[in-house]
Amino acid sequence: MTLHLRKLRSSIGSGAFALALAFIAWLPLGIFQIVPFVLALPGETSLRVHAAAAVGSLMVAAWGFWDS
Repeated sequence: MTLHLRKLRSSIGSGAFALALAFIAWLPLGIFQIVPFVLALPGETSLRVHAAAAVGSLMVAAWGFWDS
């Protein structure tokens, strides 16, 4: 893999990791109703949507750093 693509993949991984940290920090705040959950999908609870967003972001972050 070329250096440019490796840097791009690492940048995507870093951004996804930061987003996952934000979702993980948001979960307990939303559970204790300090801040409202902002994501919603029809037929799913807001807690499940936020947890799925955190897991999905961590999966993208893992892909970004897989061959580093």
